[in-house]
Amino acid sequence: MFRIVAYSDALQEPWDRLARSAGTVFHTTAIRRILLESFGYRCCYHAVVDSDNRVRALIPLVRGRNLGLRKAGVSLPFVNYVDLCADGEEALLYAREMLPALRGYCGLDYIELRLKDQPAPGDGWQEQLRHFTFSLPLAGGEETVLALSSGSNRNHVRKVYRSGRFDVSFDPAHLDAFYRVYATRMKQLGSPAPDVRFFRRFLEWLPEEAHLLTVLDAATGSVAGGMLLLLSPGDETLYYPYGANLVAYNNYYLNNFMYWEAVRFGIRHGMKRLDLGRSQAGSGTYKYKEQWGARPEQLRYCTYDGTSSPSGLPDPERLRLFVELWKKTPRFITDPLGKRLISYVFP
Repeated sequence: MFRIVAYSDALQEPWDRLARSAGTVFHTTAIRRILLESFGYRCCYHAVVDSDNRVRALIPLVRGRNLGLRKAGVSLPFVNYVDLCADGEEALLYAREMLPALRGYCGLDYIELRLKDQPAPGDGWQEQLRHFTFSLPLAGGEETVLALSSGSNRNHVRKVYRSGRFDVSFDPAHLDAFYRVYATRMKQLGSPAPDVRFFRRFLEWLPEEAHLLTVLDAATGSVAGGMLLLLSPGDETLYYPYGANLVAYNNYYLNNFMYWEAVRFGIRHGMKRLDLGRSQAGSGTYKYKEQWGARPEQLRYCTYDGTSSPSGLPDPERLRLFVELWKKTPRFITDPLGKRLISYVFP
């Protein structure tokens, strides 16, 4: 016998215990805190408990408004995917069955789930299948992992290290410089950027899991690129959810250096795989990640609003117009405006 209960502080310890044993770092309550503090979302997290009040499944869900001001419950914004977490099939099925009821209980216009290993929860859910994530195996050590790459990629990795152009740092003191690179690159790609405090909260609330990898120009010591990396011991995965580099360094194989340092970091920490993040099929980043020997895995973005044709996910054509407009608008407008708009975008 199961029942569903809303998250409270009393659930924090058993919630995190199940998240770390059967889920990922993204299921933890630290991510909840980061999202609520950074973007003003409301908590719609729920747990499935059994007759002994043991937490058996987790439904991480936050409530906000999208660009059309519809009330959305998303699991989870700013996260590429987060499957429902459960300690058994029965608890998982119960969690899936309760999702439509949660829409009404939380006062939502629609629910959006971002799934990888699980199918859509049932009838009435609309799937968007444009996105893939990439998983690179880390077993066998550095030479084994490098052998998975294409010949040209292996050559670029070796070439960038012979050049001595870059150094790597894991000093969190580089966060502000990394953020300037990140915000610049997001503007070039036509996307608003969150406030730097979003990234700072990862280092604050996940001190063991969150690590800032920055690439330094060896000649000047300035930050040329970087990644926020998240260790997830429960599924033995190193995640790369956020990162950017200055395009001026593209011809010097900065990305090859940065990705390889992430590989080495994951191996040192005993991770079995490196998740290289989300890309759309046919995009430049999709093809680049394939060169590393990483395996594309289909993501299922599913929406439910109680009708036969849910409409929560944004229209690609309208987004394309927004992207082009954002690229051309001056930064003195987009920088402050983006920090306000980003919570409505649900990236």
